[in-house]
Amino acid sequence: MPEFDFAPADALQEGEMRTFTATSGAAVLLLRRQGQYLALAPNCPHYGAPLEKGRIVGDQLICPWHHACFRVTDGHLCQPPALDNLPSYPVRVADGRVWVQLPARPAAATDSPDTTPTALVQGAEPAPNAAAPDARTFAIVGGGAAGQFAAQTLRTEGFGGRIVLVTAEAAAPYDRTKLSKAYLAGKADNKALPLRKEDFYEQHRIEVLADTRATGLSLRTRQLKLSGRGPLHYDALLLAPGCTPNTLPKLPGHDLAGVLPLRSAQDAEQLRQAVAKAQRVVIIGSSFIGMEAAASLVGEERQVTVVAQEAEPFARILGPKIGRMFRNLHRRHGVRFRAEAEVVSLEGENGHVTAVRLASGQRLPADVVLLAVGVRPATEFLAETFDLEKDGGLRVDAHLCAAEHVYAAGDVALFPLPGGLGQHRIEHWRVAQQHGAVAARNMLGQQVAFREIPFFWTQQFGKSLRYAGHATVWDEIIFHGDVRRHKFLALYAYQNKLVAAAAMQHDDDMICIEELLRTGRMPTPTAARRKLNWSKLLA
Repeated sequence: MPEFDFAPADALQEGEMRTFTATSGAAVLLLRRQGQYLALAPNCPHYGAPLEKGRIVGDQLICPWHHACFRVTDGHLCQPPALDNLPSYPVRVADGRVWVQLPARPAAATDSPDTTPTALVQGAEPAPNAAAPDARTFAIVGGGAAGQFAAQTLRTEGFGGRIVLVTAEAAAPYDRTKLSKAYLAGKADNKALPLRKEDFYEQHRIEVLADTRATGLSLRTRQLKLSGRGPLHYDALLLAPGCTPNTLPKLPGHDLAGVLPLRSAQDAEQLRQAVAKAQRVVIIGSSFIGMEAAASLVGEERQVTVVAQEAEPFARILGPKIGRMFRNLHRRHGVRFRAEAEVVSLEGENGHVTAVRLASGQRLPADVVLLAVGVRPATEFLAETFDLEKDGGLRVDAHLCAAEHVYAAGDVALFPLPGGLGQHRIEHWRVAQQHGAVAARNMLGQQVAFREIPFFWTQQFGKSLRYAGHATVWDEIIFHGDVRRHKFLALYAYQNKLVAAAAMQHDDDMICIEELLRTGRMPTPTAARRKLNWSKLLA
């Protein structure tokens, strides 16, 4: 490989990292660790975040945006949402300069979040399995974040047997997080959605059964019943079917044309086509999907109205103060709100929706109505096999085990949070991926407990919020900064413990807080009322 001169030998102090660009235009992230230089690709292979703005925690480099983690010594992927290792390059110091060997065409990541296709790191995908032949069959129900990452992990962990990925969707696993943002806004097309290239599954001998539903399960015979096919025998099974969007079946007019959900890629495509000529869109529900869709759809030629039961969006998750900030942000961009409102009917002409009628008597004209009223676990096929929770969730232990040889991951899994915070079912993309990795290892007999801290993000009108931890209730929210100016840190206290945090423009603090939560080293609420140096707390 050609070698390039990047920096003087004293360019970095111990523990520092910075992106350098050679005269050729090539860029690398240089790190100085234990007196030696290391060279890595400068951008995260997930959405292209500049990694020099991230942080090194222990032996891992953490992405500032979505907290993908890579081993600093070789770029090995340690935590999603990235799917690939971070390319690393040979380095030597000679003649007072730092020299790095780079391939002729270094892999590049995307330049901005949620607007351009995710670039796969060429040559950094899991190597096609070279393990010894294995007679076992591992089945995975669900082609979402958990199922895809589990299948990938099985191969990277050396499983040489048969992997069958069953998905009810027509498409191979794709990036669902883009649907309500870049895709709906017309900034990403169908080519930007797949998580992997078309030949990935063939190369890694992962059988994808698309358009196939799981219809039943026998624990005694280890057989998974499938629609349109014979039963599938498994040696280990992962249940990760995800969720189904709620509808409003008791609402008059719920079945009119133009009344649409948003969960799958097919839903998103249908919605994008429906709003192409629509002048008035009404969104029922102020969920994250609903609010992200509102941000994507509003424009000079399209009026968007959000109808919500709550006074403020996200109040039950983030608190009313942050909810009010989001509502005001949307209003400044033209989104209209009908808060604390109840929809009593949908009106139509010639079978197509024309208006939404509220309990107040107000009539909201609508060319398209988007239902954003939550989701429910797609576990109906398990009702005769397991004692499901009231919401359809499936209870698992710390190893994500639901029964002998059967594991559950992602949206359907009611799992124990670390730190004794009880059992919860969490619908986060990154958590689902992390579940998939842990479940895959346990299918292989590794006995790995799930100890990760939930983390999610949302982006609306170019403003990004990050959230770490999990707080269904809280006694107090401690604020630092100015919520109205979109630069703040919010700390959620419950029973004299800090259990979660939300922030805007505090990316480095959020990396520290996630690690402090994970290792049980968060300060007390009393201490957190003062302005803290989170970096020092982590040291």
